[in-house]
Amino acid sequence: MNYRLPLFLPFTFLVLNGNIALKAQEIKLTSANPIVVNYNEVVDFARLSARNIKEASTWYIEEAKASDKRINSLNDSKRTFENTIADLEQARTLLDQAASVYEVISSASPDKAIRDAATAASQDISDFQTQQNLDESLYKAVKAYAQSPAAKNLIGERNYYLKKIITEYERNGFALTPDKRDTLKKINNQIQELSIHFGRNIAQDNPTLTLTESEMNGVPADIRKATQQTDGSYKINVSNPIYIPFMSYAKNAEARKRVYLLKMNVAAPQNETLLAEILRLRAKKATLLGHETYADYATASIMSKNKKAVWDFENNLKTELRPKILSEYKELLDLKSAETGKKEFVIFPYDVSYYTTKLLDEKYKVDEDKVKEYFELQNVIKGLFAVYQRIYNLTFTEDKHPSVWHPDVQAFSVTDNATQKLIGYFYLDLYPRDNKYKHAACFPITAARTTAAGRHLASATLICNFPKPTADQPSLMPHSEVQTLFHEFGHLMHAMVSETELGQLSGTNVVTDFVEAPSQIMENWVWNKQVLSLFAKHYKTGEMIPSELLDKMIASKNATSGLLTLQQIFYGSFDFTLNDGFKISDEQSVSNLVKQIQNSTTLYPYVDGAHFECNFGHLTGYGSQYYGYLWSLVYAQDMFSVFAGDPLSAETGNRFRRTVLAKGGSDDAINLVKNFLGREPDDKAFLKNLGL
Repeated sequence: MNYRLPLFLPFTFLVLNGNIALKAQEIKLTSANPIVVNYNEVVDFARLSARNIKEASTWYIEEAKASDKRINSLNDSKRTFENTIADLEQARTLLDQAASVYEVISSASPDKAIRDAATAASQDISDFQTQQNLDESLYKAVKAYAQSPAAKNLIGERNYYLKKIITEYERNGFALTPDKRDTLKKINNQIQELSIHFGRNIAQDNPTLTLTESEMNGVPADIRKATQQTDGSYKINVSNPIYIPFMSYAKNAEARKRVYLLKMNVAAPQNETLLAEILRLRAKKATLLGHETYADYATASIMSKNKKAVWDFENNLKTELRPKILSEYKELLDLKSAETGKKEFVIFPYDVSYYTTKLLDEKYKVDEDKVKEYFELQNVIKGLFAVYQRIYNLTFTEDKHPSVWHPDVQAFSVTDNATQKLIGYFYLDLYPRDNKYKHAACFPITAARTTAAGRHLASATLICNFPKPTADQPSLMPHSEVQTLFHEFGHLMHAMVSETELGQLSGTNVVTDFVEAPSQIMENWVWNKQVLSLFAKHYKTGEMIPSELLDKMIASKNATSGLLTLQQIFYGSFDFTLNDGFKISDEQSVSNLVKQIQNSTTLYPYVDGAHFECNFGHLTGYGSQYYGYLWSLVYAQDMFSVFAGDPLSAETGNRFRRTVLAKGGSDDAINLVKNFLGREPDDKAFLKNLGL
């Protein structure tokens, strides 16, 4: 690869936690392919082509095959951690790195040929990973090393990883006969291929709707201007910068319903068929591996341990929230009745944002459109950077000439102030465009890890859809989107500050029902006056956000927290039910299940014609683990209670960084929480945060 940043010159190896550098062979690369990168170089995204994407996937697979061959050729008596476990782990990490690059490209590149090539390359990598994970000779090599005296004396991260990899192998079917393992291999490949296409369909479906002047009544002027056509009509899409304000302010209920259904039918009906097949294959996989349902299989190796714990958590929380939920719902109904002039009994899904906005305005005197004026995106980013740099003792430096996949993308290096060492590199892709991932998420690229050459830097990107500035107005963010940005940047920092020896345990490589906690904790900062005073200033006058407005915002924080949490319970319950013995039949489709669970869980009735399941991307990525959003929030709020006295405390921030973030997935998540808290965790802070 020819693109090299001077800020990524190799530096002296840093010893961490007493670990020594791995002695596994360090791969030396000479390829000019922009994806095949040397030690601590970055991907030359600007120079990508469909051809070199295919070439790169072939290269990474061949390197992994060479690693497998080295491991399998060893005599069992000669096995060491370095020549068996570390060699295999490095090959896995490099394959993950390639797959991560392809995920970024397929989610964000404006070039269709590149997106298509990345999708195909992702499948190639996935197929090989499935094969590698079911390679009996590699399993036997790992088991042989595990029986050695050296393995029995392992401690810390290496011991944890050895146990983890053996568990993964056995969960992948090594109790099965060879023919059943072949069946499992085919199932895994099919699930991955279908999941890739499921996500791609969501990204590439960009529906629009033409509305009249009367249907735009109440919609903010900036949205009207951005969507107005030459004939005076308005062309609405479902990207967040358009959809969120439209649903929050449009007075015409029928127009809101039409736009809601537009959103709920993204990737329909094609993803309905894909999801049905994914569910069938998951059920088959679970049965093959000796589990009653896929939910049993998925929870067995994570924090919850079993599906009963999940159902108990969801149901108990629903019961605790019931009084608050009913009170909040009544407030929305009263507002709707007052507006329509008749007694209303139902809040529809397309009413929720509108009447919630009205509640904030009328009861709490919080004008969301006014609030946006104090959250200009670049000011928010400056404040975000100030917070993270202060509490984690870091410095972010912008690269003024980055190699990126789109001109809007910015790039930054991360330096640890204590050591003055570079530890990572990240990208910000902030604005919506056609054929781009439609939500906000962190995409890890390279894992921080220890190699024979030195400390390998982390890299990651945020792919978001915040309002793009225009010639007349900068990007102004609803406060909820400020919260989203702080959340996603929490994931990114989790990747940046990892200090694990092994890439497979680095950063966000933690159990699924804990992975959100290190980002959820950061949402608390956007509700703190001391923090908001750093960056919440009027985009025209520079005036800091008035204290009285902040008071009103903070007072309104839990206005509908019960209903919002109930919505998360619905998402988690739906996802879990799909994978807990649900069978599709002529009488029972996935859409029918959405209707049943939505009507029995939430107070917002299902709208005929909606196909939410087709554009809920978490159904493939999480697969019966979406409940983890609420599960991990319990731990996030408990950990934030340590910060509560001073959210900008560098001392507390450093302790959180070292005891939780830096550890990645190198220990059980519950141990990380206990070590930070200095006690057993509980749900008191979580319930208090909901206003209970």
